[in-house]
Amino acid sequence: MADTTLRPAVEVVAASGRELRIVDGHLIEAGGPPRPLGHDLPERGVELTVGPDGYAARWVRSSFSLPAFARMFAGGAAGGALFRLLGLPGAVLGAVVAVGIARSTRPSPDVDVDPRVTVVEDGPDLVVRSASLPALMLTVMQLTGAEGPVTVSPVAAASAGVRLDDVGGLEDVVAQFRDVAVSFRHPDVMARWGATRPQGILLYGPPGTGKTMLAQALAHEIGGDLREIRTPEILDKWVGNSEKNIQRIFAEARHLREPTVLLFDEFDSIITYTGQAFDAAGQMINAVAGIFKQEMNSLIAENPNVIVVATTNFPDRVDASLVRSGRFDLKLAVPVPSRRARAQILAKLLRGLIARHERPGFRMFADDVDTDALAAESPGLTGADLKEALRRAQLDKAMQEARSGVPAGPIAQADLLAALGNLRS
Repeated sequence: MADTTLRPAVEVVAASGRELRIVDGHLIEAGGPPRPLGHDLPERGVELTVGPDGYAARWVRSSFSLPAFARMFAGGAAGGALFRLLGLPGAVLGAVVAVGIARSTRPSPDVDVDPRVTVVEDGPDLVVRSASLPALMLTVMQLTGAEGPVTVSPVAAASAGVRLDDVGGLEDVVAQFRDVAVSFRHPDVMARWGATRPQGILLYGPPGTGKTMLAQALAHEIGGDLREIRTPEILDKWVGNSEKNIQRIFAEARHLREPTVLLFDEFDSIITYTGQAFDAAGQMINAVAGIFKQEMNSLIAENPNVIVVATTNFPDRVDASLVRSGRFDLKLAVPVPSRRARAQILAKLLRGLIARHERPGFRMFADDVDTDALAAESPGLTGADLKEALRRAQLDKAMQEARSGVPAGPIAQADLLAALGNLRS
């Protein structure tokens, strides 16, 4: 894997009744250091990383990642009985018992796994390696006994090629993001004036308007990484685990030494209203929201390298106390683009495709392509819709050439208008 490789945006793999869903793309760069990947196996002691040689999953076997059976001994009636019987605190004895169970049940590295995967012992841990993320994760699920679906989301998304200059039609939002990036790059000036840059940014608007791309672009502009937090990393069916997950995420953020955008995508699906709770689910929502507020109150003071960005399609579902000033100092609407904005977005998309794909002797677009006319024929469409129309036009040309064996001509205005018409219908 010597070359830089961009993984697919969404990949679903099912095997033996189990499902793995890989969300978003991520880059594997030759010579780059290993980077962590987010996934929804936090309670099984799995640490998943990506590096220039592929993927590695370390199954950490310790008292902090215990089988469910062993957890019974760490408290409750069982712990009390052990305390009375042996004169030891139930939690202490439970940890000892759990470690013994974990080590005695650890699979052999000779377990029958995918031939693309290697499994080796490293002290008390198992390390699984593979160039194929689906093959590696399915093996991890087999070893840990996890039941699908499992979601894997990159901590550092593929934002290397996304800049604020690539964002079309959002001049006001982009201008404020540029100011945030400048404040990151000049901490000495901020300190001299006693100025505090925004701690959090809330982006709200319809789906497909570029909220996530803005967060990726901000990470690039500040010369840092994007740490994307998705619902499976936080919400857990076991009582207390969701709260622990929030605390763990912020604890990790406090130790980051590089500029980092901590992105809570689809924020309303993670934390919504707080208030009177009539059931266990409501109590969990209140607890998660309360911890989130506490963590946000002190994050910027303890680590100015981190800025939190939250995105939502439904701002009315987010409690105002969660996103008040002091927690989220910028609240920016990302609307459906206007005609002028659509023309800008199309122009930027076309320039990007030409730069990536055109070669001597191969033209991708004809001379008659008119972005203003295309914008006039696409009212109500978002940036994601326009990108999809271009994808369909590219696919039609590629399939035409593949079927006939004859080189197809460049994509013309009529082809793009047809793609837009099909998308709108």
